[in-house]
Amino acid sequence: MKKESQMRFYKSLLIISFSLIMWGSCKKDLDDSIENISEPISNLEETPEALLGSWNLRQNNSNIDSVVNECEAENIHFLNNDSFYLQYHDKRVKGTYEITSPTKIDLLIESVLIGTASNTSVDVNKISLELEIINDCNDFYIGEKYFRIHQFVWESLNELYLWQAEVEDLSDNIKPLGSAAYNELISANPEPETFFKSLKHPDDKHSRIRSNFEDLENSIKGIDASNGVEFILLRSGLGDGVIGVVTHILENSDAFSKNIKRGDIFMGVNGQSLTFNNFNNLLFDDKTSYTLNMAKKINSGFILNGNDVNLIKEENFQTNPIQVSKVIQRDGKKIAYLMYTQFSQGFDQELNSIFSEFKNEGVDELILDLRYNAGGLTQTALYLSGMITGQFTGQIFSQKIWNKKVTDYYESINNTGWMKDLFVSEMDDKTVINSLNLNRVYIITTGNSASASEMVINGLSPFIKVIQIGQTTYGKNVGGLAVVYDYIDNTNRTINPDHSYAISPITFSVANSEGFSDYADGLAPSDGFVLSEDVLNMGVLGEYNEPLLALALSDISGNSARKPIFIPKFPIENIISDPDFQKSSLLFMFQEDIP
Repeated sequence: MKKESQMRFYKSLLIISFSLIMWGSCKKDLDDSIENISEPISNLEETPEALLGSWNLRQNNSNIDSVVNECEAENIHFLNNDSFYLQYHDKRVKGTYEITSPTKIDLLIESVLIGTASNTSVDVNKISLELEIINDCNDFYIGEKYFRIHQFVWESLNELYLWQAEVEDLSDNIKPLGSAAYNELISANPEPETFFKSLKHPDDKHSRIRSNFEDLENSIKGIDASNGVEFILLRSGLGDGVIGVVTHILENSDAFSKNIKRGDIFMGVNGQSLTFNNFNNLLFDDKTSYTLNMAKKINSGFILNGNDVNLIKEENFQTNPIQVSKVIQRDGKKIAYLMYTQFSQGFDQELNSIFSEFKNEGVDELILDLRYNAGGLTQTALYLSGMITGQFTGQIFSQKIWNKKVTDYYESINNTGWMKDLFVSEMDDKTVINSLNLNRVYIITTGNSASASEMVINGLSPFIKVIQIGQTTYGKNVGGLAVVYDYIDNTNRTINPDHSYAISPITFSVANSEGFSDYADGLAPSDGFVLSEDVLNMGVLGEYNEPLLALALSDISGNSARKPIFIPKFPIENIISDPDFQKSSLLFMFQEDIP
């Protein structure tokens, strides 16, 4: 029974839209209708909304035998369109219900009566009923209304969370079925956001909950409100002053046609100076427009230069992660350069086409620029690694280390192969991957290179020479599920209509084929290739004199000394991690269901 219960969880209860990503206010659900009732309700004809929502069922009779167990009911979910979902044993059925009297409910599937709930009364958050289901089962049940969002969160983390065994409140001894310990958790954290936070491990910086799962879906696709200005934030002196440095401008955005470019500096928003205490509100709130007050460097500080740039955010703006792709001819060699900013959904075919062009050009080397790439889908990272190589198909690219619960279960059924990512020669749609068959690759990184970017470096290192240029990466050696939905009907992928919450939990750590996963402090550049970007000399991305690209080209040309061509006068260090980066660094996920 234990294995059957586990199988139900993995295959039925939560079957997650896996997009393995190494990257408000509580919306009222229909459960509130019962939670806010102060007096017992026994006439369902007068107050049908009291029935709506999710009910855990427990038997209230002693006649428990093998026949009863075959149709033991677990929960029932009443929707406001007169439909219901009933789960019993290994089955979940959908039907319609009719309130035929103040205390009687008929349960029907395609107009065929399959059961009744009689002698029914609703008392605040408890429903008493006599439930008769198939096979002549006639059981008495007590239904307990529960906070659906909370139970969904708890059960998901209890089964899948990487640190489940280390979080006391996620212990199997606490079951969200009316136990005193669980009720205490709810009472202490009535809001879903605070409840989720209370269950996180202290080392977990990345798991997230969203009140609207569309936000998570859009982040995977690279869709967000944007004015097109990408930037990093730095402390500007000994005080609390902050400056912004423009790293690049997104094509076809509002900023693309404005007087602003890579390397420009700003130190104010709407006439207010940026500080460590106000940059969140000034730059990352819900405003659709703002004005950047531009600045210049003088002596040891920065001053306003009198230029202002008015910017308007475009809703549902989709960023193309392929910012620059070109072939550079140098000293008789053809060198491919790719500036890639996110492993996002929907651009795999375009990325493959770029590598087709590289292949047709007969490139000798590849410089992969991931300096601002905070992560994305592991599947895309796998495809990209196959485009760089091609000679290792079928070998292990990466391994995902799950919690003991998940691992033990799949070991028990001899099915752990899905925890390994193998180099592939085709995409899922059977498109052949265009591979360069390289034996080395240059990868440019900064502290904003995270998650799937680090996965590519770590995964390729056992197979080819990876020359890492720039700065130490962010250090995200864990990943998780892009979106965990609250499915009440897995077969038809029916998401619970009572709420729009979803979670993106960390569920695994990432290792390469050699088992190495210890890079929580980041992956350091190769010896002789450490170089910071320079506020005063950012260069043009893809141009030979951009400092980090120039260092790679110098080494390819045979400069064995590997000396930086440019020495930073104002190095970009001690970057402030802004909310946008924290949000995007969640992304490190895969797109397959648990087998």
